[in-house]
Amino acid sequence: MSSAKATKFFIVESPREDDAVRIPPSMKYSYPAPRTGTSQDLLRIVTLAAERDLALSGVRLPEKSERQRRWIEPVFRAVGIAFAAVLEAAPADWSVAFHDRLFTYLAAPRGYAFEPGAPELVRARRLRAELARRGGREPALLALISHPPVLGDLNHMNFALVRHAMLALRAVRDKPCRPRLVVATDPFALDGTSIAEEGLYAGFMGHFHVGIDRLSRRGHPGPTLSPQTDWSAMPQRLFRLLAEGGEAGLVLSGGVPTTGRVLYGAREWARSALERCPRRGSPLEVLRALDADAGYRRFSRELADLPRPSNVWRRLEAWLMAAAAGLVPGQSALAAAGGVLDALAVPADARAALLAELGTDLERETPRRRRLFRLLAGRVARRRPVVLIPIVHSTEPLGIAVREAWGWEWAGPGRVRASRADAPEAARETGIDAFADLFVEENFR
Repeated sequence: MSSAKATKFFIVESPREDDAVRIPPSMKYSYPAPRTGTSQDLLRIVTLAAERDLALSGVRLPEKSERQRRWIEPVFRAVGIAFAAVLEAAPADWSVAFHDRLFTYLAAPRGYAFEPGAPELVRARRLRAELARRGGREPALLALISHPPVLGDLNHMNFALVRHAMLALRAVRDKPCRPRLVVATDPFALDGTSIAEEGLYAGFMGHFHVGIDRLSRRGHPGPTLSPQTDWSAMPQRLFRLLAEGGEAGLVLSGGVPTTGRVLYGAREWARSALERCPRRGSPLEVLRALDADAGYRRFSRELADLPRPSNVWRRLEAWLMAAAAGLVPGQSALAAAGGVLDALAVPADARAALLAELGTDLERETPRRRRLFRLLAGRVARRRPVVLIPIVHSTEPLGIAVREAWGWEWAGPGRVRASRADAPEAARETGIDAFADLFVEENFR
C-alpha cells in the first residue's frame, strides 16, 4: 500500500522480438531477493519485471544503502514494534479509532464516507449472529478487499479501502475488537518510502497486523527483529487468527493487480493443468519435454540469471509467470501455456477450455484465488463459521462500497454451506472452487 506502487506497472504480453528490453546495470533497482531453494524464488520474476518497468519509467526511487539497512532501518523498526505493543495493550476500540484517523490522513485530501448503518452491514451483522447461534461459536470475519489502479491520484484509494475494511469488521462484529490487515512489509512494497518510514511501517505493521516479508532471509538485521513476518509464516498466522474467531482484512488479488495475475493467476492455472497431466508420476518425462521445447529454451536463455527451481513443476510455473510478466521477448503467456500443456501431455480435448480459462484470468484485475478459498475452508471453516465481506472500489465515479456478505458453514471436505446475507433462506451446499468463481466474479473485476 505504499505510494511507491504508483511507479510500477507490468506488461502482460510481449509478442514481438523487438519488444525485448535490455536494462543497463546502472539503471536497475535491485530488490534483495536471495535464492531460498523454495517456491519463494518465483517472486524474483515479479521483482525483475518491476525493475524493468522502473528503468523504463525513468523514476528514481529513494536510495537505500547497505549501511542504512544495517544500522538505521532496525532502529526505526524497533520504534514501530514498541508502538504496536502499546496499541495492543490499549482498549480495542482505541485501535480502530487510531487506524481510522491514520488512514483518513494518508488518503487526504480525498475522503469516502463510511456508513455503519448501511443495509449491507446491517444484513452482515444479522448473518453473523445467525451463524453464531447455529454453530455455537462466533464466526471468523474476513474482509476481502479490491486493489485500485496504482497510477497517480488513485493511489490514495488503497488507504481508504483498508480504512473501510477495519471499520466494516468492527461494525459487523458489533463489539470491541482489533481487526488486523494482511500487508507486505518488505522493500518491494516500501521502495518509495524513506529508510526511516520503511522501518517504522515494517515494525508496526509486522507486529500489530499480519505483516509479510516476501523478501525475507536476506541477511539484514531488521527482519531478524520480526521473524514472524517471514513469507512462509504468514498463512499460518492468518489462519490461526481466523480459526480463533478473529477479524482480518486481505487484498484478494494478493497485491498490485498485475502482480496478482502473474504470482497467483498464472501459478494456479499451472496447477489446474497439472491436475489433468498423465505424466504427473513421471517428472523426468516432463523435464525432457521441456528441454526439447524451443519456447522453454528461449525462456532459459533470456532469464539465465533467474534462480532455476530444481522441482520440474516449479519450472513450469516460472516459465508461465515470466511470459505473463512480459519478460520473454516474442512470447505471450498463451504461447507459453501451450508449451506447458505439451510438456504435461494434457489431452487435446481439455486444452481449449484450459487456454480459455487462462485468457480470462489474465484479463482480470483479481484472480479467482481458488487455493486461498480451499485453505480458508480447510483451516478455518471446519472449526467455526466464516463471514466473508467484499469491499470494493470504483473509478467512474470514484467510490468505495461494502458489498453483500456471504457466510460459510462447514459441509465436509471441499464443501461449504454458503448463504448470502440478503437471501439467507437460499443457503446451499457448494464446492469451494465453484464458490470462489462465483464470489470473485460477483464482486471483483
